[in-house]
Amino acid sequence: MLFEILSVTMPSSFITVEKRHFESLLQRAEAQLSLENSNSTSSNSVTISNLEYQNLLAISTQFTKLKESLLNGGLSQETLDILIYGSPPPSDLQNDGKACSGDFPECKENLPDSKTNPTHSHKHWGTYDEDDEEGVLLASQDSDRDDYEISSRSSGSSVASTLQRTVLLRGLPERVTHKDLVGAVKGGALLHIYLRARERMASISFVEETNAQDFMQHAKHHGVYVAGRRVEASWNDRQFYLPPFVRTKINNGASRNLVIYNVQPNITEWLVRKDLDHIHNLIVISVIFKQGNAYISTNSVHNALFARSCMMSRLTYKGMRIGFYPDECSEPPTKAPTGPKKELQAPSKKSVSVLNRFQLLSLDGAEEDESEREHEQAGLDSYRHNTALKVQQ
Repeated sequence: MLFEILSVTMPSSFITVEKRHFESLLQRAEAQLSLENSNSTSSNSVTISNLEYQNLLAISTQFTKLKESLLNGGLSQETLDILIYGSPPPSDLQNDGKACSGDFPECKENLPDSKTNPTHSHKHWGTYDEDDEEGVLLASQDSDRDDYEISSRSSGSSVASTLQRTVLLRGLPERVTHKDLVGAVKGGALLHIYLRARERMASISFVEETNAQDFMQHAKHHGVYVAGRRVEASWNDRQFYLPPFVRTKINNGASRNLVIYNVQPNITEWLVRKDLDHIHNLIVISVIFKQGNAYISTNSVHNALFARSCMMSRLTYKGMRIGFYPDECSEPPTKAPTGPKKELQAPSKKSVSVLNRFQLLSLDGAEEDESEREHEQAGLDSYRHNTALKVQQ
């Protein structure tokens, strides 16, 4: 027997054992405890409940789908990593050429801080007066200018310095709109439109540099007319930077114009503008419903990519396919100026001397009518003469 019971003071609660047996029990307990601790630290498995395990699987699936949707919607992998893991240390920002604040202006466009700031919301429906445009200018001026400066800083190589896709239009009419600009600029798909209404200037960036050069040649020979007024066209000092991931999306069919196929009756222009109102620097130029689809025209490709991702994540547009449709600015430019047309003057008629002021009232066949009246008058006179002769007889 392991224990030698000497005496029992309380049969139901206490026993008395020898000291050597008690020490042996303590040693065995400590050995068992240390063995369990060593097994728990060296093992790669963690024991959790089945409910917690199922919740973790669901969260992992949702996280994977969210990442795929953001990447398919135009977000770069570098920007996604920054949103998930946070900004890298300052040393990494200096050494890494792909830092968010460096060569990727889309980071500024897509960060939650910029798009959720209520001071940057745009509640404009395609027409802007000077007071309304001030809010748009203040909201978009910094980020758009940063985009142009990025290209200027990165133009150290001879290849980058020769790329020109941004045209500056000066002398725009008062109260000009983005719709006026897209209606006047033809010859190539547009990458970005930046309107400074107070300064009556606009920066137009083409997707292809060759289209921008062709546009400048056309402007030199035929001029550019916006809202019926001829404007000055020149190269912008700050060229807009086209990120590689945006170039890839454009090659796959992306443009600044969105289309919602088989749109539901509850989708209205007001609802579309409201759902896209929070996106920083996004200007919804027009929303047109045609043949069961909704065609949305915006001011830039990268904003359209982000807008598409936001709409696809909303339950409102569930079951509707959202894609892109071609840029109407890709149409070839017209050689004839689109300025104000002069009214054609009617050819002057030769003056005809009028002897009788009532002669103007005569129409074709007036001479025939007059001869008939003379014939009728002669017949009446003859009848009266014959009647008078009968009376005399």
